[in-house]
Parts: sequence; C-alpha cells; structure tokens
Amino acid sequence: MIDFEKFLNDRINNNKNLENLSSFFTTDELSQLSDKAISIVGTNAKTSTANYIYQVLSELGIKTLIFTSPHLISYEERIQSNQHEINHSQYIEEIKEFEEKKSINLGYFETLFLIACKTFIEEKLDIFIVEAGIGGRLDTTSMIDFKNVILTNIGYDHQDILGETLEDILYEKIKISNKIDNLICGDIASEHKEFISKELKDASISFLDENNNKSNKEDFRLKNIDLAIFSINKILGKEIKSETISKIKEYKVQGRFEIINNNPVKILDGAHNISGFETLFKNLNNLYKDIHFQCYLGLKKGKEFQKILDFLIKKENNTINIIEDNSFYNQMSSKYLTSYLKERNINFELSTIEKFHLSKEHCILIGSLYLIGEYKKEFK
Repeated sequence: MIDFEKFLNDRINNNKNLENLSSFFTTDELSQLSDKAISIVGTNAKTSTANYIYQVLSELGIKTLIFTSPHLISYEERIQSNQHEINHSQYIEEIKEFEEKKSINLGYFETLFLIACKTFIEEKLDIFIVEAGIGGRLDTTSMIDFKNVILTNIGYDHQDILGETLEDILYEKIKISNKIDNLICGDIASEHKEFISKELKDASISFLDENNNKSNKEDFRLKNIDLAIFSINKILGKEIKSETISKIKEYKVQGRFEIINNNPVKILDGAHNISGFETLFKNLNNLYKDIHFQCYLGLKKGKEFQKILDFLIKKENNTINIIEDNSFYNQMSSKYLTSYLKERNINFELSTIEKFHLSKEHCILIGSLYLIGEYKKEFK
C-alpha cells in the first residue's frame, strides 16, 4: 500500500507543469470545471472568504467541494467536501501514469489540485470553490477557464513573481482566466476599479462597497463574511437568510484572527505581508483598543521583514518577541530580525512557541501560517 503523504512529499519542490495539467481531463470534464468552479484570488483573506462561502453553501444544502492552501496540520485540510470524506489515494496510479506519459514530475500543490478536480467531477457536486495559490495568471489553478472569480483585495506580496507595483500584482490576479463572466471584488481602491474595468471589458463586475452600504468597516472578519454572502448572491442569485448569516458569524477559520483564549486574550493569525499586518492591527485597535499585546513573530524566508518590523516598531501597544530558529518550516533566520532591531535600539525578546502558549499576558502569534500550524501540532 502506497503511503500517500510520502507520495506527496516526494513532490514538494515542483509545481512547474501548468501547460500539461489540462490534458489530465477530458474536454467535457474541463467544461464542467469551467461552469461550476468559483476562483478566489487576492493578496489576503482568500482562505477566509472561501471557507465562509463553503459554510453558507453547506447551510443551503448545495453539494460543495473546497480547495484551499496551505494547510496547518494535515494535507487533508486542503480538500473538503460537505458530502463525503475525500479518498486522496484513489488517484495515485492515474497520476503516476499521467506523469510517465507526459515525462513530467507533478508538484505537491499540482497533485492535490488534480485530485480535488477529479473528486469534484466524479462525485457530481454542484459548486467547486478554488483558492488560488500565488497570483493567478500563471497559478496552477488557472488551468480552469473560470467564469466566476472573486477578488478579495490587493496588496504587496510575492513581488519577485507578481511584479513590483500594485497594478502589476492586480493584473496577475485578474488574469486567472480569460473567460470571466462575473468578477466580484472586495476591498479595492478606486484607481484599481478603473484598471479592472479596463482590463475586463466583457465581464460583469461588482464591487462590495458600492453594492453593500452596510459592509463592515471595523472588523475585517465580518467584512470577509459580507464578501462571501455578496458573492453568493451575485453568482448564484441566492438571498441568504439572517439566521444563516448569524450561524456563519460563529464559524472560526483556523489561523485567521483565531481567538483561542479570552482572559488573557490570545490570538493566532497567519498575516505574513505588510498589508496583512496593517489589516490585523487595525482590527486589534478596533476590538482591543487599550490592550497591550506581546507579539510573537516568526516569518517565512523571502518576506519583507524590514517593512514588517518598521510597522511593528511604530505600534505603541505591543512588545516584540522573535521566535527562535528551527521552529517551523522554511523559517527566516532570526538573525535578520534581531540584527535589524538591535541596529535601531529596539527592545525585543528571543522567544519560543511554548512561551507564547504558557504566557499569562495578552499575546498574538503572527507572521506565518506554517508557524501557526506548528503551534497547533504541538498544543492542539
């Protein structure tokens, strides 16, 4: 019997086979994916928005499959169905034959995405919610000619891949498909609205703030719920009852402003770019204005740590704790963070995930979803 997790881990460093992926499916299967899949792109809030949509559709009795990334504890988190448990390993032989036929080695993300697509088709489900990985135009998920796309927001992240300006990044996101009929937009600046309208002349474009005057401005979690409900209405023509909305507001998305304790306040958040930090601390200020937080920070390699640290330094109501090395996957060396802080005479502590867990002060664990995942593995 093949160990599926090992099968996946052998593919950890690939994901460069976009031009071949569509040939894994028949023309009819690709058509089904195009008609029934909803793509979610954006810099932040993709997973939250995807999960809220999934929860609403489940409440409505609509047979739905959701594909998200990354996972916190297990790869099984990435593919969820509200109908059946996912049998990930049933497609191993088919994938291996495909790789041999095409003389390619599929990546980790690619493998799971193909499994999600096959599961959706063969289970004959109604809606397929697909969170993009990085960007859109060249992302693995762009294999599908999405007709319905949700754009959560735009900020700086992965500039080495997506471009240096917000317009560059926005272009990469909205070009996830060349056949978009409906584009639903969340938190988008006015100058970017014009850019979107110019690039997608043939699509129906809806903006949350223009169509929903009651959109939550202070709590980004509620704003993500607003976007999910607004999107379901625009794409599926479904009006959501107030009791369903109340239920969804009780749902917690793992690792996204996840409050795990109230006294003291303890929060897990996977914000990992400057726009994510700005949104997070705006939320903290609105909900916990006079609370001083111990901020336990760990970043993934390649992140713009200078911008993030400059931002944290300016915040009065927090103390910086740097997570020690080798605490989570692909972690940036703590020496970059500590040296930067020392050069600016900023006080900090070198700390651990366990110290966050044992702390009796108000605190937040932040900087990487891999960091949040390690916490959950150790202290769930």
